[in-house]
Order: sequence, then C-alpha cells, then structure tokens
Amino acid sequence: MDEDSSVFPMDVTDASSRPWKFRPNGYLVVILADAEEAHRAEGALLAHGITQQDMKLYTGAQILENHEAYMGRRGIVSKTVGAVADDSEGRELYLNYAREDRCAMWVRIPDESNVAKALRVLADYRTFHARYYGDESQVDYDIS
Repeated sequence: MDEDSSVFPMDVTDASSRPWKFRPNGYLVVILADAEEAHRAEGALLAHGITQQDMKLYTGAQILENHEAYMGRRGIVSKTVGAVADDSEGRELYLNYAREDRCAMWVRIPDESNVAKALRVLADYRTFHARYYGDESQVDYDIS
C-alpha cells in the first residue's frame, strides 16, 4: 500500500505517476448514486469507526478529469506497461459510472476481514457497485 496515507490509488495525475504504481490493494471502492448520497454514506462510515483520512470521494467529473489528464500524458512505455498492468475492466466500469455523474467512494480497509462491516453499513445507501481490491484478488459485491 502507498506510504503516503493522503494519496489514494485514483490520485494518479501527478508527474511521478506510472501505471505500475497503481496498486489499489486494501481498498473498497463503492459507486453511489450521487455526491449527496456519498456524503451521507461517508457520515455513516465515520460513525462506525472508519476515519476521515481513510475515505475519499470522487465525483463523476473528477474521475473523468483525472482519467483524461492521466491518459494525455502517457508515453509509449507507459502505454505499453499500462496495457498489461491496468485494471481495464475496472477503469471502464468507473468511467461509465462517472459519465452518469455517480460518485465513487474509496475506503482504505487494509484488513480484508473488516470489509463485511463496511458493506453492511453501506447497504442502506443507493449504491451501484462495490469492489474490494485484496492482496491476491479483487472481489465484486452487489450491495444494492
């Protein structure tokens, strides 16, 4: 996981970002209906012990802007490595939701055994998709 706790895997628009640095291990990503619903869900997770520094919201517009900036500055080597390293299925899924102006909530949950607790809290909110990036695999959840 990233040493800087303020940087999340989607924060890939800085000059040092490279496709092989995208390591979302230990993160739960939840797509919510809109920013208002995401803020409500964020408050519920805070009330259940998730800290503010372990959550970050991205509006649909932010996701699209980050993706455009990231893709625009990729060179030949980056594109080649990205073809192997990128989570293209996940990227397309998130971009489609972003175009519908949904909101993505990234939650840092390094211990996979705590994912179920977060999903139970989020079950009361309008969600469209959830994915947990574990150490060895990724798991999709239907919590709607």
